[in-house]
Amino acid sequence: MSPDAAPTEPVPAAARQLLGLGGAGGQVSPGPKPIATRSPRRSGEGSDSVDLPPRQLSLTDFLDLETLQAVQDGFVSITRLQAQILDAAGRPVTRPTDAKVRSAADAATGLLLEEDGGGELAAGGRFVAPIAVGPERLGSIVIDAPRHASDAGIGHDELERLAASLGLGPEERQTLFEAAEPAFAANRGASVQFLFLIANAITRLCYQAWEGQTHVQELEALYRVSTALAAASDVQVVLDTAAKSIAEVLDADGVVIRLLQEGPDGPELVRRANHGLSASYINSGQLLVNKSELYSKVIRGEIIYIEDLPGDARTYYPELAREEGLASMLALGLADHDQPIGSIQVYTVETRRFSRDLVRLARAVSQLVSAAISKTRLEQDRNRNSAMVRQMQLAAGVQRRMLPQRLPELAGFDVAARYIPSFQLSGDFYDFVRLGDGNVGFAIGDVAGKGIAASLLMASVRASLRAYAHDLYHLDEVIRRVNLALCRDTLDGEFATLWYGVLDPTARRLTYCNAGHEPPILVRDGHIIPLDAGGMIVGVDRDQDYDKGVVDLQPRDLLLLYTDGLPDAMNAEQKRFGRVAMEAMLREIANREGPPRPAAEGLREIETHLRNHAGARRGSDDTTLVLLRCT
Repeated sequence: MSPDAAPTEPVPAAARQLLGLGGAGGQVSPGPKPIATRSPRRSGEGSDSVDLPPRQLSLTDFLDLETLQAVQDGFVSITRLQAQILDAAGRPVTRPTDAKVRSAADAATGLLLEEDGGGELAAGGRFVAPIAVGPERLGSIVIDAPRHASDAGIGHDELERLAASLGLGPEERQTLFEAAEPAFAANRGASVQFLFLIANAITRLCYQAWEGQTHVQELEALYRVSTALAAASDVQVVLDTAAKSIAEVLDADGVVIRLLQEGPDGPELVRRANHGLSASYINSGQLLVNKSELYSKVIRGEIIYIEDLPGDARTYYPELAREEGLASMLALGLADHDQPIGSIQVYTVETRRFSRDLVRLARAVSQLVSAAISKTRLEQDRNRNSAMVRQMQLAAGVQRRMLPQRLPELAGFDVAARYIPSFQLSGDFYDFVRLGDGNVGFAIGDVAGKGIAASLLMASVRASLRAYAHDLYHLDEVIRRVNLALCRDTLDGEFATLWYGVLDPTARRLTYCNAGHEPPILVRDGHIIPLDAGGMIVGVDRDQDYDKGVVDLQPRDLLLLYTDGLPDAMNAEQKRFGRVAMEAMLREIANREGPPRPAAEGLREIETHLRNHAGARRGSDDTTLVLLRCT
């Protein structure tokens, strides 16, 4: 018989005759078959079972006494048969129905028992309809035997008197008796059928109540687990808390949680938490996913059950499982947005089959654990990112302080500068170096890369330039020394572009050296003069030599130093601003009639042109501008 089906009660011979079933021996089900139920589990029972508390379940765990009494009294009043509801041990749960009802019920059954001659029904004294949730017997409804056959309201004598009053002969009387017998049997059969219908109805109510209690217990378990996980502050605490909570909720003897990592031999499930298992077992060795069909399935989302862990070919370390005393295992995966992140193994020391309800609960718990791991990782990442942002903000503050705080004031010249980083930290820089004899050095550079690394490299280039600019007279030698220092202190791929010029404001002479930087644009009388004398970028070739250039500035000359963020600015159609547009823009600014406008106003006009081209889009490259106007 299926463990999901309520057991049927053997029907005595007398009952079989009364119900018209015939035959001898065997089991029949007098009435509708009780509904299939998932049974509460006790150790060693079938796979469709769930855990029970140690005590015996009773009817009153599911239905209150008043309801049971009302069911019994209603049955008696309808069938006129005395019935009572008993618990699993045969003790009455309800009180007997009113004595008048009992007397009438006994009379209705007396003739049948008398003519049955006692038999099995009389000896047993009852019809029994079981009430069960699966194999767990909760109780029964019984029809008790009447006390005296003479208590029957209609019997042989009554039929004789009826036949005499009708003037029936012997043959007619025999026909009456033969016709009456099936009617009494049919009445009895209908009553017993109704008895089993009532038992089935109570079974359904008990099952619904039991299922509701099971769901409540599952929700309580999930609440306990989620509450514990919510209090965890980092991933390791989450995993340790989860292992303990899973063992408690699933009544397991051991739990191991592993996280998926990429190892030298491929994906590996690395133990991160353990509850209830020895160190020798959990530290047994690698668990490589690509060498285990079982765990390959687990991380793909399958739930794997192994009843005999030491004897199953899928077990990774069967001898260690035997030494540990483990019998059964349930394994299920952990996933974050359908991406596998680990596994949970639940172990028992006794052979155990996990019910559908427990598997469902285990899956729900695994989802909670996965979510908690993901949430905690995100929080840790967010905290690390916040710390990084704070550090970058501090570094950006330092970088901004390294930029000139004051613009040089030079007779016959007006200077303005603008620094626009695409990130908080930039690889761009500009600088003004005050030299002897009233000369001023102008520098602009762009270090490869973005962020902290570029910022540090920029600081190194700036420091080297300042150091050599004060000690050396010739610009080409200054740049050569900066190049040597950068080649010595940096890795391959770390380099910078650099333009450095020294202005003698008295002679209005500008001497410069360009190390691979965007050539500054000098506009004179509508003509463009690029300042490109020099050499290659610094930080690549330690043997590189550099040239220098000289230009004498004239009134109304306009000189723009810039980094590649200006020509490389993109619009919505991914079109660069470009050097041609830059030159046209500078011609327009330089050739405007009237007295020369301040350099700061010229920079604002350049920024307006840039915004008109790129819109509100923030470029991916830093932009640095220095504008020198000759008055």
